[in-house]
Amino acid sequence: MEHWHERYRRSRSLFAMLLILLVALALTGCSDDDNDRVTDTPATGGDQSEDDTTNDTEAANAFTLAVLPDTQKYSRYSPERFDAQTRWIANNYQAEKIAFTMHLGDVVDLADSPQEWTAAMQSLSVLNDNPQTPYSVLAGNHDVLQSWQYDTERDLAAEPYLDYFSPDQQAARFATFQGADPTGFGSYHIFQGAERQYLVLALDWRTAFATIDWAQSVLDAHPNMPTILTTHQLLNIGAGDEGDTNAIFTDHGLRLWQGLIYDNDQIFLTINGHHHGEASMIAKNRYGRDVFMEVVDYQSGFWGGNGMLQLITFDTDNDMLRFRSFSPWAAAIPQAERGPEDEVERWNFSVPMDFDERFAGLNQNALPASAGNIDGTEAYWILDEDHQVTGANGNPAFIDASGNGNTMQLTGLAPGSADESQYFRVVDDAPAFGHARGSARFTPNGGYSGYYLRSDAPGLTFDEAASGNGGYLPQYTIEAVVRLPRDWSADAYDWAGVLNHLRNVSDICNFHNLDCSGGDTAPGLNISSLAEMQWVTVSQNGKMEDAWSWELDRERWYHVALVNDGEYLRMYVNGQQTMRSAQAVKQGLLAAPGRPWSIGMNGTENDPGNLFFGDIAEVRINSRVLEPSEWLYSQ
Repeated sequence: MEHWHERYRRSRSLFAMLLILLVALALTGCSDDDNDRVTDTPATGGDQSEDDTTNDTEAANAFTLAVLPDTQKYSRYSPERFDAQTRWIANNYQAEKIAFTMHLGDVVDLADSPQEWTAAMQSLSVLNDNPQTPYSVLAGNHDVLQSWQYDTERDLAAEPYLDYFSPDQQAARFATFQGADPTGFGSYHIFQGAERQYLVLALDWRTAFATIDWAQSVLDAHPNMPTILTTHQLLNIGAGDEGDTNAIFTDHGLRLWQGLIYDNDQIFLTINGHHHGEASMIAKNRYGRDVFMEVVDYQSGFWGGNGMLQLITFDTDNDMLRFRSFSPWAAAIPQAERGPEDEVERWNFSVPMDFDERFAGLNQNALPASAGNIDGTEAYWILDEDHQVTGANGNPAFIDASGNGNTMQLTGLAPGSADESQYFRVVDDAPAFGHARGSARFTPNGGYSGYYLRSDAPGLTFDEAASGNGGYLPQYTIEAVVRLPRDWSADAYDWAGVLNHLRNVSDICNFHNLDCSGGDTAPGLNISSLAEMQWVTVSQNGKMEDAWSWELDRERWYHVALVNDGEYLRMYVNGQQTMRSAQAVKQGLLAAPGRPWSIGMNGTENDPGNLFFGDIAEVRINSRVLEPSEWLYSQ
């Protein structure tokens, strides 16, 4: 059997990897100046005042984990804020029942700065000196000399991180430390939380395949132990509806999801930093169980986060995970003296978790892999309950069944005060073909008020085009399974989108240095005023004629396949080729790599509209010409 990471290497183009890496580096907020540290008025960082205490650990079997995200700005500019965090943990670990602390990486800002390492270790010393305040740590991109290197590629003797957090040093500090990978950058701890033991995997910012294999060996040795995975980068933060944020996989996070998290049922919680802000998602693993994943990082805020850390309480008596971000620094400032930036708490929410049920029978009864995830699949959305997940804000989302991280998140478009279920719900109705066991029902109020699904599409980068930019599919098969309701009317729902790329045709043409003419709509699959399927695309040779179907009957399931062999595009509806599809040369498909796509809306990022009315069961994008026997219509 071919090893999973060989399949991964083949499925991802070199351009896509380089593009994601460049974006990630641009987001790290690096600074090359060596100015002296600047500090402002220090706070004591001790116990918070009674008014600011929010103790979630009153339940008999509750305990708390402390999370230290991205302390780099404190180590460089404001060590007293780092001190406030660790002193608060040291002073309150008994009252708050803090069983363990986890650092998410970027301990320092400049890896080659001894002053920053000294400041960081001074802050951590209050935890190091007490065996009752154990913590795990990992390297972020600012903690290593060459951030683009994977952990196995580094000169280990030259890395300052290992001077302070070598396996021997970690083992000498805390009995929770159980071992490290051969590089010393990955490690694992086991701690006691109430009546259970928990395992913490702390993985590097750039975890090589060999290190993922090491992590797998740790999980194999502890198959029944609930596991928390910490790393520096796994989820990024995308724009959501009305100022909300959505968690999306990074390219490296996708590597961890596919190669480690998805297949190991004991991983129930992941935490990462690196990307500025806070967001979360709940995804289902191979066993159909929830994995709660969050990204939290406040370094871009006031004074590098103003001492904000996170507390996660395991309320096992009431079957809840309770999250709150809390600043010991701000809490120690008298309330009358706090400025508007001195936020004491934020991002308070709870997630239901039946701990006994979640941790029973781990790694048993795995679900089969999605049958429709065939070779060449770039994105695959099955819009039924089996493939639906829930974000921390309660909004439905659909994980990309291809494993490429293109999560579709429900997004509102001027929905007003009506209940969400009036506009969108997942129903049991499914076509007789395909792999969906239900479908998503879109019921907007006209074409401009309701809900649609949106993905920031980090995996849809595709290949390099003649322009030198990514976003090119030389060949493809794109499929959708849809049904229009009896009361569909062109007056309200014409030109609605089934699958669309949220860029104008002119944007795509400009991006790829093409001189295009014709209409300037969003490329994608739409329903015309005559209830026809319309396929609008930009090809390597420009914007050519659209492809069309015949009029669709109401209350009938249709499968549409758009097949491009690199020269001609042919549209098939329920297995029959349509009349107006192969009249002009269309050399593949062009897109803007990594930019949003939608299901159920035809518009752009800045001008959404034309909401779809009806049912959609499946949408699949594949990078090759599929034989009819491979189509969803034949399954």
